[in-house]
Amino acid sequence: MLKLKQVTDLDLRLLRSFAEIVDRGGFAAAQAALNISQSVMSEHLKTLEVRLGFVLCKRGPGGFKLLPEGERVYKAAKQLFSALDDFKEGIAELGDELAGELVIAVEDEMITNPACRLPEALHMFGERVGRRARVRVELMVGYQAISNVADGSANLGLTVSDTYSRDVSAQHIFDEIGELCCGKGHPLFDVPDDQITEAQLAEFPYSSRGHLERKDVAAVTRDYRVGDVGLGGQAQLALALSGRNLGYIPLHVATPYIEAGRLRSVRPDITRRIVPVQIVCRDSGPYEKLIAKLRSCIVTAHRQRPAAVSSSSQD
Repeated sequence: MLKLKQVTDLDLRLLRSFAEIVDRGGFAAAQAALNISQSVMSEHLKTLEVRLGFVLCKRGPGGFKLLPEGERVYKAAKQLFSALDDFKEGIAELGDELAGELVIAVEDEMITNPACRLPEALHMFGERVGRRARVRVELMVGYQAISNVADGSANLGLTVSDTYSRDVSAQHIFDEIGELCCGKGHPLFDVPDDQITEAQLAEFPYSSRGHLERKDVAAVTRDYRVGDVGLGGQAQLALALSGRNLGYIPLHVATPYIEAGRLRSVRPDITRRIVPVQIVCRDSGPYEKLIAKLRSCIVTAHRQRPAAVSSSSQD
């Protein structure tokens, strides 16, 4: 007996993940497309099966295989997504093609970065389209921002992720400065920088961002001891403040704690990273003109003043 009596936003998210897995032929390919871990995708699939009341597929050493029930759910889901897209496009065309609601997915703490001009961009957008369009801003960790854009749950995203899925385009808008930090109580906290070698850094546990870790950072820290995992700037902050790990934290997030004596930057002369922040969106879909207008406002706003704070002013 079907348990699902009403389709919620959660169900749509779960169905989109399931459809992507089927489209890609398994979890591995879908992971790159959605930019979420296989464990998260597996959890999505299990939750969907619980909500539906039956098993959709077989997965394991033998590979991924749809069951007959899974085939029917997949086809119905694709029809549902197509109908939703048609509905959005039809509503947008009623009277004004620059009307509707846009969702912007923003990584946590990015808006508080002094280099972020999203508020100015939203003001500019309002001047151009007035109240005909509504904007919903959602804060989330990196893999959620990029995956929400990939599966259509969000129209645009601001992210530092360097992994993108098919049909998603990216453009650099400003830079974020990342500092390798440790908290009070960590063995390196009171050691002067000139007495800390690169080899010593590798001796202490390092908290990565798991599947969110940027490739350029992973290349530098690959020899570090494996520590905890923090998904997002606030999670990394908590782990560094605990004294358990070295970890990269956005400079604007770390500064108040550095000034309070609870955190320190370790060897910024060799560890500091300039991380590009990208605006991402799908190449096609509903509200194309409206999305293009908002994207243009965001890009223009970030070109009106230097997009990155010079590293010399942070020393």
